[in-house]
Amino acid sequence: MLFAAMAMGHWGVKLPAVFTDLGVVLFTYTVGLQAGPHFLRSVRRHGVPYFLLALFTLGVAWLAAFGSAKLLGIESSLATGIYSGALTSTPGLAAALQTFEDPTISVGYGVAYPLGVIGVVLFVQVVPRLLKIDWQAEIQRSITGNGQPDIERAWLRITNPQVEGKTIGEVEATSMSEAVISRVIDQYVVVPPQSTTHLYRDQHVHVVGTKEEINKLELLLGPRQADFKEPRSAISSTTLIVTEEKLCGKSLERLHFRERYGLTISRIWRDDFEFVPQAHTTLEFGDEVRLVGDVEDLARIESIGGHQAQRLNETQFLPFAIGLLAGVVLGNFPIRLTSTTSFQLGMAGGPLAAGLIAGHFGRISTMNFRMPVAARRFVNELGLILFLGGAGCEAGASFWSVLQSQGASLLLVSTIVTIVPLAAAFGLARFVFHWDALNCLGAVCGAMTSTPGLGAVTRVADSSTPSTAYVAVYPVALLAITLLAPLLGSAL
Repeated sequence: MLFAAMAMGHWGVKLPAVFTDLGVVLFTYTVGLQAGPHFLRSVRRHGVPYFLLALFTLGVAWLAAFGSAKLLGIESSLATGIYSGALTSTPGLAAALQTFEDPTISVGYGVAYPLGVIGVVLFVQVVPRLLKIDWQAEIQRSITGNGQPDIERAWLRITNPQVEGKTIGEVEATSMSEAVISRVIDQYVVVPPQSTTHLYRDQHVHVVGTKEEINKLELLLGPRQADFKEPRSAISSTTLIVTEEKLCGKSLERLHFRERYGLTISRIWRDDFEFVPQAHTTLEFGDEVRLVGDVEDLARIESIGGHQAQRLNETQFLPFAIGLLAGVVLGNFPIRLTSTTSFQLGMAGGPLAAGLIAGHFGRISTMNFRMPVAARRFVNELGLILFLGGAGCEAGASFWSVLQSQGASLLLVSTIVTIVPLAAAFGLARFVFHWDALNCLGAVCGAMTSTPGLGAVTRVADSSTPSTAYVAVYPVALLAITLLAPLLGSAL
C-alpha cells in the first residue's frame, strides 16, 4: 500500500489529510487493544530482562541512526523515517509524522522498510547456522528453563496428620500454593470438592496446577500417587465460555462457585494464556473456563455463565467510540515538562495509550472495551491502509528526487540501523542473559517489531516457543518506539 501510494503521489495524486489522521487513530488504537492484555502481564511474568532487551535494542538502533546520519549528512526527517522503517514500526512512523508533519519522513521509511523485513528474516536463519545451534537441545533447554510452565494434574494421598479434619477452604488458604483441589475421594467415589469438605488421612485428592505449585501442595498434604487408578466418578468436567455480563469483572471469591453451584474452576484460558485461577481472579468476557463438578450442576451453570459462542463475534460500538474519543483527547492534551516546555502524545501516541489502557483493564463498569479478533483486525488493517495511503501520496512527490540525490547513503544508513541492533540484541540475550536460542531469537524479533521474523524463527526451529518471548518484548518495543522516533528527529 505504501509503495502504491508513493507511485500515485509521484504522479500528483493527493488524499485529504483526514484520511491520514483517521487511519492513524484507528490503527494505533487497535494496536493498543491488541498489546494491552499482555503488556504489564509480560513485564511481571518474564521480569526485567525482557524489558531491558527491548529498550537496549531500540537504543542501539537510535544511536546507529543518529551517528550514521550525522556522519553521512542525512537530513533529520529522512533519518527518522529510516529508524522507523528499519524497525518495521508503522506506529513509529505515525508518531514522527504527527510530530513534524514532514512527508520526507515517509521517504526514509519507504527505503528502510524492505531492508528491515528482509534483514530480520535472514538474520534469524543465518545466525543459528553460523553458531551451529542444536535445535532439539535448545527446545529442551527452553522447556526446562524459560518456557511457559505447563498445567499438570496429579493425585495426592494425605499423610500429614495436621491436615486431619480441616476443610478444603482452610487448607487452600494456608497452603501458599496456587494449585487447586479439583476432586476428592469420598467413600471410594470421586466427588466435587466444596470449601466446607473435610479432609482425612489416607484420603486421595486430585490437584491441578504447575509442577512447582503442585510440589508445594505435596509438601503440605502428602506424596503423589503416580499409579493411582481413579475410581468410578460422580462428577464430570466441561469448558464454559463466559458471555454473561453479570459474571464479568467479578472475582471468584465474590462469585462463590463452590458454595453456590458446587463447581470448581480448575483453569482458565484467556488471550491464548492458560493459568490456574485464584480467589482474586476476575472473570472476563470471552474467558474459557474448565469447570469440574456434578453433571447436573454443570448443565445448570451453562444458562448462568452464558456459553453463547456467537456473542464472541459481537462488537460493542459505544465502548469502541469512547475509546477512540479518549485517545484523540489524550493525544491533544498538553503534558508539561517544565514551566516553559510541554509536549503532546499526538494522534499516534494518544490512541495507542488509550488502547493499551482499555486492553489492559478490558472493562470499565459495564462497558466491555475488548473487540472480537476479526473486527479488531479489520479496523486495524483499514486504519493502516488509510494512513499509508495518505502518507505515501505525500511522500511520493519527493521520493524519486531524494532517491536520486542520496540513494546510496540512505541504503547504507538503513543497512546499519537494521544489522547493528540485531547483532547487539542477540549478543545481549545469548551471552549476557544466557537465554536459549528460541527465546533469544523470539525476543530479538519482538524488539525489532518484526512479525515476519518471528514466523521465520518458528519455521526454522519447528517450535512455537519463540512466540512467548516475542509477546513479552513486543508491547514494550511498540510503545517505546513511538517516543524514540520523534525524539530522534528533535535531536538531529
